[in-house]
Amino acid sequence: MDDDQIETAEEKGIDGVDDLLSGLNAAIAKEDAEVAESILDACLRMSSSTAVAAKLGTSNDTKVLTNVLTTFSEEAVVLEVLFAILVKAIPAAAAEAAASSSQIISSFGTKEFIEKLFGAMVEHAEGEETLIEYACLVVERLAVDNNDAVGKLLLDAGAKERLDAAEEIITNVRNKKYVGQARKALKLDE
Repeated sequence: MDDDQIETAEEKGIDGVDDLLSGLNAAIAKEDAEVAESILDACLRMSSSTAVAAKLGTSNDTKVLTNVLTTFSEEAVVLEVLFAILVKAIPAAAAEAAASSSQIISSFGTKEFIEKLFGAMVEHAEGEETLIEYACLVVERLAVDNNDAVGKLLLDAGAKERLDAAEEIITNVRNKKYVGQARKALKLDE
């Protein structure tokens, strides 16, 4: 997917999400981090729309985004954009599921995803403060917008240790609150 195709898909709004995700699948298959980042940037811009954010956080779309975490685990800039999208997509999908009386079950609330999320936090602990901040927000969103079983998965996978490490990594005093928000969502400070 080239820049013109990305722009065209983005201009379509929610109708272009499938095109972007198809292009993202192709970038994953080719392990093309540059194209993946460009597509994710478009998805992030579009995720200001609740409908787009909900679409990105539900159904098969979560598998594509989870595959980004697997394929580009060493690409901090790609993961940073991915985590920014997830901060919007997880609660939007949860709200849509609640409105339709369905249970939110996404590939984000799985042991595999959580382990990869925490693996990225470990791998990028040095020099990637913004990625760590967004990862803390993803932990919070997973804990708040899913069921208690997801909170247990987070804790069992080492959330407390990852958040303790994040508190040391994050130097911006204002952004240290993200660690506190995640801890509160996991009921670690009670």
